[in-house]
Amino acid sequence: MKKLIALIICVMLFCTVFAQNLQRPEHETLAWKVLQNAQLAYEQGDLGEAIRIADSAKQRRRGEVEWSLSVLNQALAPAAIQKLGDNIDIIMNALEERNAEDALSIMHHIMIKYPADSINNSVSELIKKLSLYIEYPEADFLLGKLYTFEGEYTIADKYLTNAWLHADILDIPNQKFDILYQMASLAKLQKNDEKYEKSLLLIIADDKYIKPDGTDDIFIKAVKQSIARDDTTIDKLFTLYRSKAYTSLNAYYLLAEYYAAKGNADKALSMSTLANLIAFTRLYEAVVARNMEYKFEKPQNALNKPNSAFLAYLETVGEYYDISEWGAKNGIWKGYYNYAKILHNAGRYELAEELFSCLSQYCPEDFWKNMALRELLRLF
Repeated sequence: MKKLIALIICVMLFCTVFAQNLQRPEHETLAWKVLQNAQLAYEQGDLGEAIRIADSAKQRRRGEVEWSLSVLNQALAPAAIQKLGDNIDIIMNALEERNAEDALSIMHHIMIKYPADSINNSVSELIKKLSLYIEYPEADFLLGKLYTFEGEYTIADKYLTNAWLHADILDIPNQKFDILYQMASLAKLQKNDEKYEKSLLLIIADDKYIKPDGTDDIFIKAVKQSIARDDTTIDKLFTLYRSKAYTSLNAYYLLAEYYAAKGNADKALSMSTLANLIAFTRLYEAVVARNMEYKFEKPQNALNKPNSAFLAYLETVGEYYDISEWGAKNGIWKGYYNYAKILHNAGRYELAEELFSCLSQYCPEDFWKNMALRELLRLF
């Protein structure tokens, strides 16, 4: 009970400062609606207007939360309510008896995202969760992008950093990856290698393939041990290992390029291997969705042909224009080419030549098909 009383006092002090401006939020001017207008202005190329509206959305969000906190403060302030303790069910029953509709509506809304059992059935914890929403990471993310386009990198960095720090209250949790990709893009523009690498590593952190200290975890260790064996072929590699970490695909590509440019062949091999396993799995599943009978295996008429399963895979993907175009748009054919180069730099010459050979025959994108052929001819 003491904790609830103390929190109510804090809320009273907070809300008193802004009391003269607190108004019930109007539906048409809710923060999320204002932010939609900012996004529309951005898409229409009016960056200045988008910045103005996005900043207004942040102010609207603050006003909405301050109003909600004020309403809860007034509802919970009576001594009779404070005597009931901190249990959500007991407090809400009491508020129902008092017809405190606004307070109940606010509490129900918070509990959609934070059910009572997730906050220890505590009213004080519920108020703490509500207070977090003074921040508006979605608006900060948009402002970060806008200021990046404007060339105001320092301001952009401030907004993107704030968006990341409050990513736990995003309405769509996976938007945290968009924030991190934008942070990496900005860091590259600023030529900040350390922040660029850190942002990309945060994107792949949830996959658990790379340890927090940057070293390989169990899965990628096993894959690299297979790669090191002389009997491993491209067919065998993609038969044995798959990954569905689709959100992280581009991060692995970018990290592979980053480490390759830095001369770190081992880390480049880890990142490129993971990227290509993800890419292979994604396209394989796309093909299976079109042809449920498709399997990654050697065709009956090419059982003795080296890597005929991977060759057939490339040929099959090329038969579906939209799938092969998606692969081109997402850098998958470039990724296979770079992987062959990274394998070669890591001393796996035969695997590299096998991959170059496959790409030179059936890569769906002509540019990388020709590049692979040129590289293959150079090696021989």
